[in-house]
Amino acid sequence: MELEQSNLGKLDKTKVDLSDEFDLNDNENMLQFKIVYWGCGESGKTTNFFRLREKLDLLKLTRGYSIETTEGRTLWEDSLYLLFSFTIKNNKFNIIAHVVTCTGQERFLSTREYVLDGADGIMFIADSDPEKLEQNKRSFRELLSFAKPKNIPYLIQLNKRDLEDAIPIKDFKLQLGLPLQAKYPDGTYIVYPAEALQGKNVVQCFQDLILQVIFNYFKD
Repeated sequence: MELEQSNLGKLDKTKVDLSDEFDLNDNENMLQFKIVYWGCGESGKTTNFFRLREKLDLLKLTRGYSIETTEGRTLWEDSLYLLFSFTIKNNKFNIIAHVVTCTGQERFLSTREYVLDGADGIMFIADSDPEKLEQNKRSFRELLSFAKPKNIPYLIQLNKRDLEDAIPIKDFKLQLGLPLQAKYPDGTYIVYPAEALQGKNVVQCFQDLILQVIFNYFKD
């Protein structure tokens, strides 16, 4: 199977500096991006959101908020603003990243297009539970129908790898029609295994998606 080139391209050596060394008054070198976490219900989108909020505490512009149902499921969205810097060709830029999650509940399907409006990058959170496979596939098709026409970069995270009966990554790729190799030629993972409850690979996924968004912004 032929591999498609991922969006990172020539930016694979770009330094993304997740630190508090930024200047809010430097409007000339300030970029704003919207990152949306997408996936079927209870796949771990909000858990990713909370782990990011904890692990990137020093980068928060806001404390963030979460709008939930009485059962603790996302009703509308989770929202958080992060601020960090990156350097490309010796030029330093400050980034404000607006991180939001879409509800995965089918009955709130109409709200997802609103949350996705203006997205610069999408993190697809899939569930490793084999019984969620059809939901994963349906959610992924929905994502592609939105992201591809608008050329929005996305990254695939397969969450809950700590489940005893977790679907094999190869089977997951086959079912979603993805390349079977582990990585694209630039080193980017085709599917990122993760355990959001423990925070495993949560920051790495976010950082690599930001790189894709940056490439998409500068490629022209």
